[in-house]
Amino acid sequence: MKKIISLLCLLLAACSSNNTPPAHDNTTPFYEYMTRLEGEEILIRGIIKTPDNKTYLLSDNEDYEFSGLDGRYLQPLFQPEYMTKLLKSNRRDDKFYLALSFNADRSNNLVKVNYKLKLPMKYLDTLRQSLKGLEQRWEVFYNDCRISDFFHQEPSECKDNKPKTQITLYMGKEDKQIINGRIVKLNNRDEILKKSSLSIPIPAYLNNYRLKTDEEIRSEKRDEMKKSTQDGIEKAVSIITAPIWFPMLMWVGPVMGK
Repeated sequence: MKKIISLLCLLLAACSSNNTPPAHDNTTPFYEYMTRLEGEEILIRGIIKTPDNKTYLLSDNEDYEFSGLDGRYLQPLFQPEYMTKLLKSNRRDDKFYLALSFNADRSNNLVKVNYKLKLPMKYLDTLRQSLKGLEQRWEVFYNDCRISDFFHQEPSECKDNKPKTQITLYMGKEDKQIINGRIVKLNNRDEILKKSSLSIPIPAYLNNYRLKTDEEIRSEKRDEMKKSTQDGIEKAVSIITAPIWFPMLMWVGPVMGK
């Protein structure tokens, strides 16, 4: 009996040692250590670029600032060639579509944004030009054909050889929000909106989060350890009792076959 208990303890230790939560670093999705708050629908009423290489998206109550490289990934939203048509017909037909969403870290006033953009194929060159020189952080489809090289592959290179009529750009590869910014409130926002407000606002969804408290983190760790312990017990019992049930299983098999 002592040997069985010792074996059980060793198995539990082995099973639980591999369940240590990873350290939270820049590669860990922030929502893994955040608590989700109530979300809300918002309207983006203005998009501006400033001389100091910053991009701002202005909503009714707050603004979102994107600096340098992050702001450049918003370039497809600045193209007058198709944006006016898109805002007029967005989501009303299958030719133009824009879905914009934000994940807001309310504990640190940070924001991550992604979007999905659908355009007729005739705007391919404009869309390519808006992303020229940037590292790929997107996924692109011509109709249902996924494009690995957006700047060199032509629609005719898709295997089915069917005519392509639409481009779909996912800015947020594999559901990872890759455009990082800050939550701010511009002092002169009313004046800015008078001069540069969008003729039609862009509907968006805002997901709000806050940092988990120490007690929430400890509670999750306790739950993980409890589950790990339970799994370890089940595995240990299965291994210890195998000499009993395995021969019986081997014997029942041929009998059932007859």
